[in-house]
Amino acid sequence: MIGARGCFVLLLLAGAIGHTEEPTNGGLLSGGLLADRTLQQWKLPSKLREISGLALTPGGRLFAVDDEKAVIYEIDYVDGGLVKSFKLGKPVLKGDFEGIAYFDEHFFLVTSNGILYKFAEGRDGGRVEYEEIDTGLGEQCEIEGLAQDIEGSRLLLVCKEMHDGDEDLAVFFWGLSDGHAGIDGQTTLPVVDILAKLGTKNLHPSGIAVNPLSGSIVMVAARQHALIEMDRDGNLISAIILPDTNRHKQSEGIEISAADELIISDEGGKSRARLSVYSSRELKEQN
Repeated sequence: MIGARGCFVLLLLAGAIGHTEEPTNGGLLSGGLLADRTLQQWKLPSKLREISGLALTPGGRLFAVDDEKAVIYEIDYVDGGLVKSFKLGKPVLKGDFEGIAYFDEHFFLVTSNGILYKFAEGRDGGRVEYEEIDTGLGEQCEIEGLAQDIEGSRLLLVCKEMHDGDEDLAVFFWGLSDGHAGIDGQTTLPVVDILAKLGTKNLHPSGIAVNPLSGSIVMVAARQHALIEMDRDGNLISAIILPDTNRHKQSEGIEISAADELIISDEGGKSRARLSVYSSRELKEQN
């Protein structure tokens, strides 16, 4: 395993979080997951500079996808090290990949135009075959995130922008139960309420996750440096600005572990990508 090359540790207090709104029904973003939590942030190896999505397996292993090539990385988010990587296809599949998810022993990738790729895990340095699925959602919006909803036996796909100019963004549900795949509903984001709480003029989600403990939907918006939490019915629970936005320059991936940890990846641009873990664990600063 390739070890991490840099780590930052920061203790965050509830009062340090900007534009925080108290949740109405026990959300995790304010008064919960980010309050009085430790942030451990890793600078990842240079080959992971363009991370566009995160996915956790039921066993707690973290995977990420490259933004432009179908290269899948397993990352040890306890120490920021690279465990392994594998590719889709030969030559490697290329596209505008915007998210990764894991369900029932298979991975799924999604592109901005709504194409899903389904495949099994590969060995380190290996290549795997894949199944291509056109969701048809590319005609409606630009997809910007993908998440697994284990309890609902479905995938969640979040829109960054609607092609018809509608400001009401959507989260689409892609059913996976009983071997039948297809759209089985959607929910509209309460954009007006979200903007009011964030104090911003626009909203462009860049990643999505399902909280395995509560079932709530949590999204990150890179341009707005924001986190948004909704319940399964699309009701807004909380919306906050990320603390210390200098540490979150372009948040594209998000996941929540069964141990109540919030994991966020930031693309590196001309520098190295970063992986942030908000946790209640007592962490020691590492060199």
